Amino acid sequence: MVTATQITAAGAMPDLAAIKGQQLTAWSCGDYAVIGTTLQIVGEELCEALDLRSGQKVLDVAAGNGNATLAAARRWCAVTSTDYVPSLLGRARAEAEGLAVAFEEADAEALPFDNGTFDAVVSTFGVMFTLEGPKTSGER
Repeated sequence: MVTATQITAAGAMPDLAAIKGQQLTAWSCGDYAVIGTTLQIVGEELCEALDLRSGQKVLDVAAGNGNATLAAARRWCAVTSTDYVPSLLGRARAEAEGLAVAFEEADAEALPFDNGTFDAVVSTFGVMFTLEGPKTSGER
């Protein structure tokens, strides 16, 4: 993961805004739901390992099409699913299963939530693509 304090080999700071813009374009171009459905087991296993329970407040960061979101919602958790690419958010999948999920466009590096808002924060594959790592409003 590149951090703002790291320097490139040439001695200059990388243009993180440009990199993030390129990522946004790339993630907006594909049909990742097809890939995501093959990875649904990852979200299920994550929620099982965390022993998520009914009524817990869960945040899925960089949720993409919602593998962990759906798995937590199936366990009757109050789930907020976030991604900075609106077209990736798995609204249709949640609606098809009749699951109540709050979807919010949000950047993992600038989350609009205060610390302690959620009982659990999950991410399957999304956070690994952040440039500086996740931050909540209480950490900026």
